[in-house]
Amino acid sequence: MDRHKPLGRILTGWIAILLCSLLLYDALLYSSLRTATREGTQASASVAATALKSRMAIGIRFGKKLETYHNVDRLLASVGQAADMPLAVLDARGKALHHWGRFPLLPDISDRLPQTGKETILSLKDGELLLAPIADRDERIVGHIAVWMPSRSLDATLQDLFRQQLLFQGGLALAGILLLSLCLGLRRSGGMPRNLCIAVFLLLMLGNGTLALHAVSRQYTQGLRNDAAHTGAILTEDLNRLLLVGVSLDDASRLSAYLTRAATAHGEDLVLEVLAPSGKVFASSHASGPLPELLPRGEEFPLLELASSFSVSGDSPEQGWKLRASLTRGPWLERLIANGLDILTLVVISLIFMVEMFLLLSRSLEARLQGTTQTHAHRSALFRPLMFVFILAMDMTISFIPLRMAELTTSGMLPRDVLLGLPISAEMGMTGLSVLIAGTWMKRKGARPPLMTGIICMALGYLASMLAWNPWLFIAARALVGLGYGLSLLTAQAYTVRDGKLADMFAGVYAGSLCGSALGAMLAERLGYGPVFVISAVILACLALVPLRLLRGQEERADAQEEAPTARLTLPQIRRLLADRHFLAFILLALLPSALLCVGFLNYFLPVFLKQADVAQSNIGRIYMLNCLIVIYSGPLFARLVGNSLHKGPLLFWAGILSALSVACFCILPPLPASVAGSILLGLATGLNIPAQSEFLLELDIARAIGVDQAMSLLDALQRVGQVIGPVCVGAVMAIMSVDDAARWAGIILVAISLLFLLLVRPARHTGDRA
Repeated sequence: MDRHKPLGRILTGWIAILLCSLLLYDALLYSSLRTATREGTQASASVAATALKSRMAIGIRFGKKLETYHNVDRLLASVGQAADMPLAVLDARGKALHHWGRFPLLPDISDRLPQTGKETILSLKDGELLLAPIADRDERIVGHIAVWMPSRSLDATLQDLFRQQLLFQGGLALAGILLLSLCLGLRRSGGMPRNLCIAVFLLLMLGNGTLALHAVSRQYTQGLRNDAAHTGAILTEDLNRLLLVGVSLDDASRLSAYLTRAATAHGEDLVLEVLAPSGKVFASSHASGPLPELLPRGEEFPLLELASSFSVSGDSPEQGWKLRASLTRGPWLERLIANGLDILTLVVISLIFMVEMFLLLSRSLEARLQGTTQTHAHRSALFRPLMFVFILAMDMTISFIPLRMAELTTSGMLPRDVLLGLPISAEMGMTGLSVLIAGTWMKRKGARPPLMTGIICMALGYLASMLAWNPWLFIAARALVGLGYGLSLLTAQAYTVRDGKLADMFAGVYAGSLCGSALGAMLAERLGYGPVFVISAVILACLALVPLRLLRGQEERADAQEEAPTARLTLPQIRRLLADRHFLAFILLALLPSALLCVGFLNYFLPVFLKQADVAQSNIGRIYMLNCLIVIYSGPLFARLVGNSLHKGPLLFWAGILSALSVACFCILPPLPASVAGSILLGLATGLNIPAQSEFLLELDIARAIGVDQAMSLLDALQRVGQVIGPVCVGAVMAIMSVDDAARWAGIILVAISLLFLLLVRPARHTGDRA
């Protein structure tokens, strides 16, 4: 009976964690399904608008008026029936002149009309409106083609897809619960079955991911096929209309040019061909170049008998001419891979979330069984899941802070590139200042007040980041976030270090950063930047109550009073530091450049550069995720390497070389591959720098003279200086140089200072006693 009771609690807790993980997974899956469905509908609307616009454009350029355009109702009906979507012709002020189908009565949209020739999508009460401007011979916009996309039909399709996924999920979840129950019942060993629970959860999420990928890809493919079918139907009617009035289409080159113009609206997704009765291709939208690989089952549309006016040698004039619309394999496969990466990211995030929450469950159960729930060590162990959720909420916005600043920045006294880096610098600067406050506060009042205050400040800072309407308010909001982050992080460090749980706590920090960066980028791509700030603020507001339960005020004050007071740097010690060549070389040539590059490159340069290169926000988030993975898994390997190395200076030199290579990638590779390679190399450099910098500093005679605690505090403070100036320096460089020139010079400078550092520290044979 005693054995079955904890197993029952484990199973119950696992089911609760599974439900929470599936809620997170389903929220993102719903967003992915909605995006796939919405993109397919918008593509069909674009096809209809382009077709109607091309039919009316020539007449408008020759002076016809939209109000009295001949046969406009017939044109609307033919295109609308082919696309199965309500259409309208609007005047220059957005008022409907002609319409077909169930086109709604529009509100006043005069102030939201596009001012250029590009298509625009407006969100209205009951759906979305796609607008394609019509220009006259002077390129003035005289009206718009409007296609109505009701949300009712989109929601119905989406609900059917999501309902199917929920049914599959329910079946898989039940199978997982039964499997885990069976394994727990047959298990003979004692202890917590962590690996078993995680393995069953992983199988479950992989099954869900496979089903979700199939659903999203099927929806996307169906949208492309519908797009091809609508395009083929519209073009078939156009060709048949020309044939009926006796127009000869004998010239294959002119017909190919016509098909090419029609296919251009679809990018590289569609190939249009006219087939002779023998099956030979008479004209093609890709006649001027090699035909790309096509997906099977292209849509075919028969042309009229008058198509016998096509005179092709060797083909009889009987009926059998066809128009074929086929999908290309390349873009389809790229999108399939992108969908797979999205689903894989969801599975990874859900798995890491489950691992951290299961650690919370297992540690709580173990403490309850051992009667140690009120001990300081138990509470230190619970800081890992707390910091996981804390950093997850914080880093959800890391991939678009400068991009949000760009939306708010119009002009200013400083160059635009410098202004974009100020929010990050303000956040890092306030983090450094709050670290100084937190230590004193915790000594006097215990851990709970600074931790709660820090979390509340961060929640308010994220809310203010969403509400900010000018760049200076946004900078102030990020400074408030930095204040809260410094208070919370230092409190967590100080609390856990006493029980030797600092590394365990930082494992939760890195896991939260890994999940938060990818999760936030995916949400931003689908919802926009503002809602992600709000989600972060809500998560942090919920966390603000945790210290009330986790920490007990009287006990923590007693613990704080037991701590010995920390000594402060004296003026003679500062003079000794500034006179030490090895210390100055370490600070100026190793520590500050690495901190500057890490924050300036990752937090500022990457999101701005990739956004300008039209890289999807979700891919930007995955690059952050990749960097974090490299740091996490290379860190222990490099720590052992540093520990076994007699001299630490050469390791810092190689870290500098890795940093130089990370920026040099942008001289030789396209934007996305360069960013991936640079992120990997910088992750390796960071993983090596973290242990090597602290070990190198502690082996200096001057560091041992001022004390280990003072040396580590100084290391942290100087790193903050590099993090503050990093975004501003990178912004200033980008304001005066191209990316290629900046990357080339940055690589050269990093190699030069790394060599100089190696030369300056090589004569110093560290004579510290070794155990």
